[in-house]
Amino acid sequence: MNAILTILGWIFAIIFILLTLSMLLMHNWLAAMAALLLVLLCLPPVVSFLQSRFDFTIHPLLRGLLIVALLAIFVWQLRGGKKTSVYASPETKAQFMDIYDEKMAEWPVPYEDVFLDTEYGTVHVVVSGSENAPPLLLLHASGVSGWSWKYNVAGLSEHYRIYAIDLIGDAGKSEFASLDHVMKTRRDQARLYSEISDKLGVEKAYVVGASEGGFIGTNYALNYPDRVEKLALLGPMGYAGATQSIVRIMFAQFFPLKTIQESTFRWAFSNSDELEEDFGEWFRLFMTGIAPVKVAPLPLPAEDRQRLQVPVLFVFGEKDNLVGDPQAARELVQDISDVQVEFVDAGHLMAAERPEEVNDLVIAFFESN
Repeated sequence: MNAILTILGWIFAIIFILLTLSMLLMHNWLAAMAALLLVLLCLPPVVSFLQSRFDFTIHPLLRGLLIVALLAIFVWQLRGGKKTSVYASPETKAQFMDIYDEKMAEWPVPYEDVFLDTEYGTVHVVVSGSENAPPLLLLHASGVSGWSWKYNVAGLSEHYRIYAIDLIGDAGKSEFASLDHVMKTRRDQARLYSEISDKLGVEKAYVVGASEGGFIGTNYALNYPDRVEKLALLGPMGYAGATQSIVRIMFAQFFPLKTIQESTFRWAFSNSDELEEDFGEWFRLFMTGIAPVKVAPLPLPAEDRQRLQVPVLFVFGEKDNLVGDPQAARELVQDISDVQVEFVDAGHLMAAERPEEVNDLVIAFFESN
C-alpha cells in the first residue's frame, strides 16, 4: 500500500511541478504558489524529510482537505472570477487592436470599417471592392481575425464586393455585448450570420471560409441555403482533424515560451518564415491573452454533410497538420452531392501561404457553371 501511495505521490508531484512552471511563465503568481504547495504536499521526499527530521506527520484526512482547498484556489485563479471580456485584460485587448491596425495598414486596396449592432454584440466587417460586384463573405480562421485576408483581397476584390467579417468571441474588433448572452449552438451561429447579411444588405453571397470559418460557412449554408451562391472551404474544421493538434496547441498555451510557440505555429499553421514573422506576435499574444467564446467546431455528422444543397469547393493543404491526411479528408466529403476537391502544397494557412493559387481556385469555382 505504501508503495502505491509513493508512486501516486510522485505522479501528482510531477503534474503540479509542471503546472507551477506553467503559471510562473504566465505570471499567475497566486496560482503558481498554490501549485507549489501542492507539490510539497505530494512529493514523497518532502513527506519523508518532515517525518525523519521533525517527527511531523500530516494526517491523511487533513492532507486531502489541504489538497482540495489548494486545487480550488488554483482553479479559481485560472478562471479569474466572472469574465466580462474574452481578453485577459484591457491592456491585452489594446495590444491586439494595435497589431490589428498595423496589419490593416498593409491592406492593399481601399476599404471601409463597418460596425454592425447585432443580437450578440458589435460585429466588425472590413469592406472592399466595387459596390456593383457580387458579394463575397470572407470568414477567417480561428484566432487570426479579418486582417488575415490581406494576402487575398487584392485579387478577390477585382471580381467581388468583399465583406471580411471578424468572428465575434475571437480576437478582433467584433465583441460580445455581454458574455451572459453568447452563441451556444450551430443554429445560433447561422442565425447571427443571416442577421449580419441583412444589415449589410446582402441577400445572397458567395462564401469563403478558412479553418473555423469553413465550419461557420457550412452552418450558414445548411441553415440558409437560399442565401449562399457557392461555398469555398479552405482546410475547414468540422470535417476532418488531427486530434494531436489540440494537445500541441494546449501545450503551447500552458508553456508560453517563444520557442515552443514558434514551433507550434510552424507545425500547426505554416512552415513559412514570412508567415511566422507576420503572424508571430499576434499568435503569441493569442496563446495567453484571450479565452475565446465560440461554438465548438466539432465534426459534422454525415447526415449534415449530405444535406448541403449548395455547390462546395474544398481546398486541402498537403502539409496541413490540423486537418491531417488530405486524401482521407477528400474521401470523407465525397458524400456531398455537388462537391469539388483541390489540393495545394501548403499548410493550414494556405490562403496566406499560396494566395494567388488559392484565389485562382476560388474564382474559377465561383465562375464555373
